[in-house]
Amino acid sequence: MKLLKNFILTSTILTFLFSYSNGELLINENYAFFIDGEEFEEPYEDSSPIDEKEIVQNNKFIPNGPMIITDVARKMKTAGYWISKIKNPDKEILTAKQIQEKNKELFRDLIYLNDIETFSEIKTSALKKQQKQIFKMFYYRKYIDSSFNTISKEYVNKIYNNIKMPNTKKIKAKYAISTAYSDIRLMPTDKNFLYDKTTYDIDRMQVASVDIGTPLITLITTKDKQWTFVVSYESEGWIKTKDIASTEQQTFLNWINEKDFAIVTDNKTDIFLDEKMTKYYDYLRMSTKLPLIKKVNNEILCVKIPKSTNKGNLIFEKAYLYTRDTNIGYLKYTQRNILQQAFKHINSPYSWGGYDGEQDCSTFIRQVFGCFGLILPRNSLAQIKSGNKQINIDNKLSDSDKSKEIISKTIPAISLLYLPGHIMLYIGEENDTPYAIHAIWGTENFINKKERHVSFINRVVVSNLSIGEKTSKNSLLRRIKKVNTLTLRK
Repeated sequence: MKLLKNFILTSTILTFLFSYSNGELLINENYAFFIDGEEFEEPYEDSSPIDEKEIVQNNKFIPNGPMIITDVARKMKTAGYWISKIKNPDKEILTAKQIQEKNKELFRDLIYLNDIETFSEIKTSALKKQQKQIFKMFYYRKYIDSSFNTISKEYVNKIYNNIKMPNTKKIKAKYAISTAYSDIRLMPTDKNFLYDKTTYDIDRMQVASVDIGTPLITLITTKDKQWTFVVSYESEGWIKTKDIASTEQQTFLNWINEKDFAIVTDNKTDIFLDEKMTKYYDYLRMSTKLPLIKKVNNEILCVKIPKSTNKGNLIFEKAYLYTRDTNIGYLKYTQRNILQQAFKHINSPYSWGGYDGEQDCSTFIRQVFGCFGLILPRNSLAQIKSGNKQINIDNKLSDSDKSKEIISKTIPAISLLYLPGHIMLYIGEENDTPYAIHAIWGTENFINKKERHVSFINRVVVSNLSIGEKTSKNSLLRRIKKVNTLTLRK
């Protein structure tokens, strides 16, 4: 029953960014899913008084960018600078056993994660209700596609009618592993759903993305069998059927719990099908985990990758990775290692929901900490609840006092900073000013109801918290509400 409750609650948070009421879609202030771009936030007391619904309809969009990040010296753009400020950067914060305890703690205490290893079934009525709510979200609000053409209600209807619900009261879990990089979508469609031309690079249909080897629970398929509804540790949604391979439960569990494995530690690493590293297959992103077959030599590892037969069943093949981009087993959980992993992303492109193989702010955090075996939730609001104790930051403090409070309550490399719709990794302080590394979309400035300035950043950056200080929405510092540290709860 708890598993079913968790699935329903997680699905609610993941899909009910909007609540349907009287034919209108209203932002639900209790949720923060898909707001992992700095410009999309939960309503809060410092929100701009301008009516943003009217702005979207009539405003003049003035792009500006790329935005220059100030007050960051050249040396501050590498991990070493911040490591040198830490007294004992190689002290092990959590052992491998403690990280396993931490994961159990997160699965027990958070509704945002799915324990796919014990997932057995879901009520058909619950899934049907969820899919209907998502349908309403896209049916009653106007969206445009990547060519800026309005998406018709007929098209949304067509997508929804392709979903095939069983006649049974419950849907039993089946098991699969992803065989390719693939996107997870709110509805079974590839079409981009955009709010407006301003946010042309943010697809509201995108939930998340998965790399090769991701274990998935499968529940239902579309009538045309092109899409399958899946559940991963941190998200649910539709994935292309061709990108997964079905298997039995024991094989599924063996894949998850393989003791000998390689973890990708670079931002991206190429994968080949031959030892000479000439038959390119794809690339893998940071924290992708694959079973290890053997170490070919000092430069090359041989790993197992999942493939699919013509009938969609799971088989395995050999593949090859560079040792320089991987680690055999998880990395040791130290401040040095965390910072080194985070800075491998510096200047990597921002992308909503990991679309096109990149990362948004919460995907960035998950990839970094996944290298140590931590399983974190999908969105920023859930991630800030994942530490040992969530601490609220007083918004009435002056900038100076707020900076001091953040510094006093955080530990470099293992602390997260949260403001509605955005999350950052705290890396240390410089002259009583807190600094962070984070993936950020940009800032908005509403001059009036007719003029909207957007300064694009669109990458992973090191910055202090002054970004946005001259905008109508105010600085990151002013908007930070919570901090947390990723250790065991006391």
